[in-house]
Formats: sequence, C-alpha cells, structure tokens
Amino acid sequence: MRYRTTGRAAALSEASSCIVASVIFLSRTQADMSSNESSLPMSSLPASESSGAVASFAPVTPPPRLRLSDMVYEQLETMVVEGRLAPGSALPSERDLAQQMGVSRPSLREALLRLESRGLIVGRAGGGYLVANASQPLLAEPLSQLMSRHSKTVDDVLEMREVLEAKAVELAAERATPEDIARLAKALDALEAAYAASRDGLDGEGDAKGQSLLTRVPELDAHFHLALAEATHNLVLVHLMHAIFELLRGSVVDNYRAIVDHGADLAELIDQHRRIFNAVASHDANSAQRSLREHLAFIRNNSGDVESV
Repeated sequence: MRYRTTGRAAALSEASSCIVASVIFLSRTQADMSSNESSLPMSSLPASESSGAVASFAPVTPPPRLRLSDMVYEQLETMVVEGRLAPGSALPSERDLAQQMGVSRPSLREALLRLESRGLIVGRAGGGYLVANASQPLLAEPLSQLMSRHSKTVDDVLEMREVLEAKAVELAAERATPEDIARLAKALDALEAAYAASRDGLDGEGDAKGQSLLTRVPELDAHFHLALAEATHNLVLVHLMHAIFELLRGSVVDNYRAIVDHGADLAELIDQHRRIFNAVASHDANSAQRSLREHLAFIRNNSGDVESV
C-alpha cells in the first residue's frame, strides 16, 4: 500500500482537476462541431507534424444562408479537433490556403481570426499561424510543476501511462490503418537507428554519443508512443496525449537516465518497442497490451528508487 503526504495528495487533486478541465474543453469543442455539422469533403488521411503527414484542404462551397467564412471555419476546426492538423503544426500562408480552399482571402482571414479567438490557433512571429495545443496550459504545465515538487511522482506517471496506453495499444491494434502502421514503422526505425548510433556512449566513447543516448533517443521513444495514440483514432485520447506530451517526454528522459544508472539493458528496452509494434501491425490487441505492460514493468523495475505499489 502506498502512503502519500497531505501536500502531495492536494497537488494530485489539483492535477486531476486539470485533467477534467481538459476533457471538458475537448467535449465542448466537439459539441460545438456537432451542432454545426456539415457535409464537407475531407481527406481521410490524418496529419501530424510528428508523423510527417501533410494536411489536405478541400475547396469550400457554402450551402444557402451560410457565410463562406463559416464554412472555412468549420473545416479548419474539424481538422484541428480530429488531429489532421496537429498541435504545433503550421498552417499554409493565407495566399496558399485561400487558393487550396477556393475562397477569398477576406473570408479566410475572418475564419482564422475566429479560430484564434477560440484558442485553436495562435499567431507566430513573422506571420502565419500555428495550431495551438489548447489543453497543454490546463493539463501539462500543472502536472510538470507537480513532478518538480514531488520526486515520488515517478511511479504515478507510470501508472497513468499504463491506464492510458494499455487502452491505446488495444485500440491501435484494432483500428490502425496501413497509413498508421507506416507512420509507426517510421517512428520505430528512427528510434532504433538513433539508439544504434549512440550506444557507444555507454562505453564512454565520446560525450556526444552518450548525450544523444540520454536526450535524442528518449525523445524518439516518446514520439513512438504518441504515434500509437494517434493510431487509435480516438479524438479525446489523441488530444490528451498531445497535451501531456512534454510531461511524457520529460518522464521518458528521466527513465533512461535512471535505467542507465541502474545498469539495466537498454537494448532490451528498445526491443520492447519492436514487440509492441509487431503486435499492433498484426492487429493482435491482447499481445499489444501484454507487450506494453511488460515494457512499463521493465521501466518500473529498473528505474531505481520509486515507491512500491
């Protein structure tokens, strides 16, 4: 049984409230979309900056009594909520976007200003817009502060990952499209290549390689897990994983450092990702969940001093 301090319990309660607020935000966004459904032709391919996919914008033809800017707004809002425009990705220039959608720049600009007022996009230095990570201020930042104040939250993050990712790999195994599998394979190949290029650092052969092992490799590890979430096609889960990505990335970096200090086999850790991928690619949900739980158990057992369950 785990014993928690009162201060830590209060902090965890505060973080839980942030999660609820994030889900409410996403639910309201989807509810707004449902009340204004349209039959816009959309590309079926998801897009995200992490996966390297390119968003496809459809020409807009407004039905009677609807303004063109409303239709532009609804198409872009749908692409953001469905993850086809991922947090952090840049929108094309106004000129290019207006041309792709077949609308005037004033109509496009009106829609963009509305999206910005809703917090779905943000202006960037030098012009243009980025897709906002709307849930991050509500969720990731308070959780990051929690972790910085309470070192014993390492195990809590692993528990959170098991709750979210065990379901995510099950859904990914059931729903992943050939395009999803290709993106997962690309993410896995990048992870394995980075590990192969940096593992000499374990033998003290150069600080650069050793630093890459503890920075670049964990980052690619986190991106692989994000790609798994994207393959679920569950809108709320995808947005939550994007919202907590920085928390996830920081946790994975800490795990790698602890595992190296613990003297565990990092090659085994990397191979576990291959087993998760194989299960998802084979659409074997049970094997995917089992491989994911074995992966997190390995991290838990080789990360040094964490609280016992």
